Amino acid sequence: METLIKLSARSLEYYINAKRWNADLEFYKDEIDFLNKLLKEKFSHLTNTKRSIVVIHLIDKLAEVVNEKHQVKELLDNQLKDLELLAEDLLIENKETIAGKQAHLEYLIRDLVNEYREIKKSIFVLLDQILTEDRLIVN
Repeated sequence: METLIKLSARSLEYYINAKRWNADLEFYKDEIDFLNKLLKEKFSHLTNTKRSIVVIHLIDKLAEVVNEKHQVKELLDNQLKDLELLAEDLLIENKETIAGKQAHLEYLIRDLVNEYREIKKSIFVLLDQILTEDRLIVN
């Protein structure tokens, strides 16, 4: 951590953002695991075929997000290693290359988060419909 002090303000900002994105991806991993489990265990056997198709579609979309997350995580880990090497004066890449990678990562993270939010919103809408329908049947 002491070597990070050697980073320029810009590179230190990249490092801090990359660490934050890394923590966000871990949080999304836990959320996605929970939502997958919820959909697979509680709602994949719905008798309403339209809803079961929607559930299967949402499970598939979550799987796509997980694959994208793994790819982004690998790029993010590489960026963190490069920034640490830069702090130790062991990196041969120039700062423009690192800046380009950081901008690309920011785009990928933003895209991944937006995609995940849309899927999560769809899951919540589906769950609300199911719960509302169940309340109507009980009453």
